[in-house]
Amino acid sequence: MTNPLVGPRMPPAFWSRPDVLRALAGRDAGTLFSLVRQHTGASQQAIGAAVDMAQPHVSAIMSGRRAVTALETWQRVAAGLAMPSSARRALGLAMPSSARRALGLADAEYSADDSWTQSSMGDLWSASRTAQDIVEITLKDLMKRRDAFAVGGALLVGATLTETLEHWLLPRAAAPGNGRGGIGESELRRIESATVALRHWDDRWRLGVRRKAVIGQLSEVSELVGVPQASSVQVRLFKVMAELSKIVASMSFDAGDHPTAQRYYTLSLRALHQAGPEHRVYGLGVLADMARQMLDLHRPDDALDISRLALDGAAGAPARVRAMLRTREGWSYARMGRPEAYHRTVVQAEDLLAEGGSEEVPDWVGNFDHAELSGVVGARYRDLAASREDRSARRRHAESSAAYITRALRLRDPARKRGRAFDLVGLGRTYLLLDEPAESARVVREAVALERSLGSGRVRRRLSDWYTESAAHHRDPEVAEVRDELSHTLLHHQRNVKGMT
Repeated sequence: MTNPLVGPRMPPAFWSRPDVLRALAGRDAGTLFSLVRQHTGASQQAIGAAVDMAQPHVSAIMSGRRAVTALETWQRVAAGLAMPSSARRALGLAMPSSARRALGLADAEYSADDSWTQSSMGDLWSASRTAQDIVEITLKDLMKRRDAFAVGGALLVGATLTETLEHWLLPRAAAPGNGRGGIGESELRRIESATVALRHWDDRWRLGVRRKAVIGQLSEVSELVGVPQASSVQVRLFKVMAELSKIVASMSFDAGDHPTAQRYYTLSLRALHQAGPEHRVYGLGVLADMARQMLDLHRPDDALDISRLALDGAAGAPARVRAMLRTREGWSYARMGRPEAYHRTVVQAEDLLAEGGSEEVPDWVGNFDHAELSGVVGARYRDLAASREDRSARRRHAESSAAYITRALRLRDPARKRGRAFDLVGLGRTYLLLDEPAESARVVREAVALERSLGSGRVRRRLSDWYTESAAHHRDPEVAEVRDELSHTLLHHQRNVKGMT
């Protein structure tokens, strides 16, 4: 958030200077910042604090290595530097309507250059805007201190979210890149190999220095995109940025920082949009993760909209990818308490997975196998059981849940510890619905042992769900023992960890 009270204070005459007016008319942020520094003595850090930019980003703008083109960024600059109406008009910005009303001013007095405003609003999915936004968020993320602020802003939900994501289906205007940057094939391969290594880090580690390493690599690649490269090079760099953004998003999601996770997921989609239609299948995985996030936030309507958007773009995608998307759709129906719709999607997912048994699939969907499908289906039957008032229906769904999750545990690769931990906690919660507290405590104790080697925020949140649901059985000695262990170890740690390192 911009804060003009802590930023540089310019005298009114400053905004009437010819050199300032030239900078505003030319939308030259570098010159404007230099003039602010020259006439107020403000540091780059002070300017950055005023306009909500990291100091390295301010430095890059002042040196000419970066330009400000986006409307919302100019709006932050205008607000942070407390521009008067005359300066805003020179820049082509309208004063916010709330400020006009507070001052009793007419809208017509402060009309903006509409052609520039509309084109800037419409370039959210352009190559230059996507790269610039990734530069901004990564620099801010790398510089933030623990508990300082969340880089993701507000969480988007409802029509605002889905209408933003629908742009992913539109064709891009033109392939990015028309320069002759100095990145060669060997360096490109090195960057892509580093991305593969960081992807495997995401399989094992979620927070801390490792997250900073992924963000740092993403920041460096986005800086390379800022230098005009050949089209073929730019496309590959955007694919790398998409994958790195998705990794950071999943780490943020695991830590429970949903606004930041959502912003990185969206940036991943925007980078894929520039990488071209040949990478659309990877975008289906990003949308699947975003639907999963909405389910974690108990927003099944939004999850269903995102799942349908993904399915709309899934024509020609491998059957296993479409099966995974059907599980997201079915998960949404289960959370809505719609058993018939859920059963239908389960059958569709099972048929698609069987159909795609021997086809070649992308690495990121390779983990979606019969074990994963059984675990997801079983957990959703538990959701249906928990929502049923009729005792017979409740027990029928709970028995289906136990059967599917038991099958998942039998099929699960022992190396997939996080998936196994989810299965165990899910089975423990199902046993509570079946009124078998001792069995519930037994399998949850196994999950607790696994979680100690995982450090997964999502697994801890599921253990917290079990802890809440098991309160009714707190007199059972085995349940009481596991609850006591959780309250003094994993859940105690979760309550006392704020933010991310």
